[in-house]
Amino acid sequence: MKNNRRLIQNIFKSTYPQLIKSKHPIKDHKAIQALMHCQTEEQGYHFLSCPQGHESQKQLHSCRHRSCPICADKARHDWIEKQKDHLLNCPHYHIVFTLPHEYIPLWLYNRKWMTHHFFKACRDTLMTLLNDKRYLGATPGILMALHTWGRQLTMHPHIHCLVTAGGMDAMDKWCISSNDFLLPIHVVKSLFRGKMQSYIKEAFFNKALELPVECDSVSFLKMHRSFYKKQWSIGIQEQYAHGQGVMLYLARYMKGGPINPKQIIECTSNGIVFRYKDHRDQKIKRLRLNVTEFIRRILWHVPEPNVHVVRHYGLYAAQCRKKIKKRHAVLGNIKSAVSQAGEKIKNEVHWSCAVCGALMRHVYTVYAKRRNENSYISERWHRPVQQDVQADAIDGIGPDG
Repeated sequence: MKNNRRLIQNIFKSTYPQLIKSKHPIKDHKAIQALMHCQTEEQGYHFLSCPQGHESQKQLHSCRHRSCPICADKARHDWIEKQKDHLLNCPHYHIVFTLPHEYIPLWLYNRKWMTHHFFKACRDTLMTLLNDKRYLGATPGILMALHTWGRQLTMHPHIHCLVTAGGMDAMDKWCISSNDFLLPIHVVKSLFRGKMQSYIKEAFFNKALELPVECDSVSFLKMHRSFYKKQWSIGIQEQYAHGQGVMLYLARYMKGGPINPKQIIECTSNGIVFRYKDHRDQKIKRLRLNVTEFIRRILWHVPEPNVHVVRHYGLYAAQCRKKIKKRHAVLGNIKSAVSQAGEKIKNEVHWSCAVCGALMRHVYTVYAKRRNENSYISERWHRPVQQDVQADAIDGIGPDG
């Protein structure tokens, strides 16, 4: 489908009258407004003029929302450049932790709590095992990124971890594991399951969790106990020569929402059809959703306000800046890697006159009008409603497409 850069924006605009009548959390209403007005005059603009008087043009403002596919390129580029300065030029492992899909209703009612403790369980699992002398006996660098979607835009919370194949010991010496693998997978699964289960159990008895309306305390505890016998999905990929490949892979999902507009191949009154790669058989397939369902799945994955979906631990944490600088002096970073996204942005940031080539001069700025939140929120905030949530099967370790 041609000219699909604003396709998702146009879908939201065409269905806006129905959207404002629906019940959504405030974060969703704000996302709708941002996606509808990104790089339009409603969002504001800079008025630029050629110093020789040849022409003038408007530089439309971006919304900078984390789910907006229109202005995501620059955000991805900036994130990539920052990580290239930070990541060590050494082998890395790619690990994916996935929550059991039975916990998705609990996730929908406790997004902030579940997000924080999901990260915590992943961090504690890796740091505990890698600091053990039986495996590495040192502190690694860890980059984590949360994704909440599967390839069909269903709810599928999982965390990607980029972990250095080495670390700093207590004497500030660089250690490399003598094994040809990072960690034994069954040990990782067992420890992660135990930690996540303990956090959930403690929060339940402290009344820090809100249970779904269809789940009472007795059935919840029964389900919780059954998960100790369940095999949780965790995948450890083979060692990468450096972290560049996984880092660039993760960058595609840091901004812009759960679907690339290029995946959409049909958008009519009969529904929206998009392509996705089925990780089970590695085949490209098509899925048709009606517009209402498509929008609902997009809004499912709008991040919670003030919640970081990318986090750094170990040597990559902010507290270890001095240690990481020492290792940069020895190992270097991956700054030399050139991303296509970076080159694309560099070619777009210069505004010049098409006639004489002079840089355009800023004349004035028009800011976005302050929209009255009551005009689109209308006191419609409510707690999450469970709506036929189904996640992808958790056997695979590559749910993104």
